[in-house]
Amino acid sequence: MMNIFARLWRSMKEVYDNRIILMALVRRNTAGRYKSSYIGFLWHLLLPVLTIIVITITFTYIKTRPIPDFWIYLSAAMFPVTFMSSSLRGRSIVQNSKYITKTSMPREIVVIASILTDFISVVFAYMVIIIVILMAGQPVNWFGFAMIPVALVLMLIFSLGCAYLVSTITVFVSDVGYFMSVAMRLVVWVTPTFFFLEDAKGLLGIMVKYNPFTYFVEVFHDILYFNMFPHPLYLLICAILAFVTLIIGSWVFFHYEDRFPEVL
Repeated sequence: MMNIFARLWRSMKEVYDNRIILMALVRRNTAGRYKSSYIGFLWHLLLPVLTIIVITITFTYIKTRPIPDFWIYLSAAMFPVTFMSSSLRGRSIVQNSKYITKTSMPREIVVIASILTDFISVVFAYMVIIIVILMAGQPVNWFGFAMIPVALVLMLIFSLGCAYLVSTITVFVSDVGYFMSVAMRLVVWVTPTFFFLEDAKGLLGIMVKYNPFTYFVEVFHDILYFNMFPHPLYLLICAILAFVTLIIGSWVFFHYEDRFPEVL
């Protein structure tokens, strides 16, 4: 039986040994995504920022409960939701099949490269949000701000586990990838992105409670919007979700990776 911890450690060493290939794939993903665009990488920031502006204007007038400084509340949630949703679309292995079938590099590199490409834009986005918050003179809890890197790393680990799992399943059942693409467009509405967590009642409240995205989003809300150290329970749940998902996702990936070439 596979020792998943030993296999993960070996994977980390192999990925590190092939870090040049990893960085090349990240650069390729970043440049290739907008290669015909005039502003290129800036679309990583511009698209979510434009979304936030449109939604802020809309919900300022139609939301039932006023949320002061709504743009901060929305921004704190929108970027992690967008990032985690992208990891669950499960297309990284299929889209990089030539690297899986024609090279000898560790197969997990294509998944990691896909996740890192989106993660870089999230890091830049939060840097912009923090700068704007400071320039706007908003109150800041520096102990809370010190937890932003921890929250980002937990979110990265969770997303990597999700990507391992869904990408592997998508190789064998392509419909899963299409289903997740649709589902991830809807998940934003059952995550406390436009409403306070305590306002979710009834069926919505149940869906929000069992939505793993909720706890990552609430950590960022605590830090950036409520100006407080993140709730320890939320941090604990995020840590459990991150490492359990990584273990499950990586086990599935490593168990089936030898069959990728024959299926792809």
